[in-house]
Amino acid sequence: MVTRICRDFLLPFAIYTKDVSRPDDFALNVALSVTGRRGWIAIRQREIVSIVATWIVRSMNRRGLFLALGAVSVAAWLVYSFLFRPSAFEATFDDNLARFPFAASMASQDPNLREIFLRRTEAAFAKGGWVAANKALRISLAAEVEVYADDKHINAIPRAELALLRDLENKPLACRAFLFAGGMADELQQAKPDDQLARFAHRATLQNGFERRLSGIGWTRPDEKETADVMRFLGRGPIAALTPAELTATANYLDGDPNLACSAAIKEARNLTAMDAADAARIRRILMANSARIDVAKVMSKICAESNNGWSCP
Repeated sequence: MVTRICRDFLLPFAIYTKDVSRPDDFALNVALSVTGRRGWIAIRQREIVSIVATWIVRSMNRRGLFLALGAVSVAAWLVYSFLFRPSAFEATFDDNLARFPFAASMASQDPNLREIFLRRTEAAFAKGGWVAANKALRISLAAEVEVYADDKHINAIPRAELALLRDLENKPLACRAFLFAGGMADELQQAKPDDQLARFAHRATLQNGFERRLSGIGWTRPDEKETADVMRFLGRGPIAALTPAELTATANYLDGDPNLACSAAIKEARNLTAMDAADAARIRRILMANSARIDVAKVMSKICAESNNGWSCP
């Protein structure tokens, strides 16, 4: 009876042995089956632990990956915003440029020219606001468009400006304001109608220069040495040489004596109009190109701080 109970009780465990066909080995087989089951259970436990550990690690890796991807996405957005996303100024540039129809028309036809206008006006705006930005546009028009005009149009500008400078000779602050910042009819009330003549001359030169630029006519820009040589040559004649005091006032730029700066500019304009047409145009182009180096914000800050110079700075 005992033997039967034991066999019946242990029989279920015998299914885990490889061979139960020999009754003599039944007890051994049962023992082996129990040991094998425990080993199987231990193996399964290890597998489960390994699976759980792997899942945890993978979950952590996924979280880390998500965090890394999030950080990369934020960094990429910041880089895009800083390097590629248009600034507020650039986003509204075309709308603001539309207030200057002639410049806007040229920019729409010449993408490279638009880029020059944009970068120079944006840099000036950052330092001096809209007054500086507008003046940077006017300087860019001279340095990037007028320089391509033919000799006839180029030489019409100094003749018109000479008449204007003579009108302003007894108004030194207004004269210096015109020399360093340019003039418009509503900015230099004292100079009408000669200021209008200068404006017409500039407009005609811009039109001619833009047409020639679009047609592919080239122009070699001067280096610093050539520019310095031209400025020295212009101060020596052929009509009137600048005095040492006038040379000093010119060299001192914004800090120079306005009376002497104005008289020096008048002499230089006289010298330019007395030259051969080809030489005069070449020198004038070099002076136009050099105007692109002007720190517009600094100039406008100085001009706008002075009273009684004919300028209206908002």
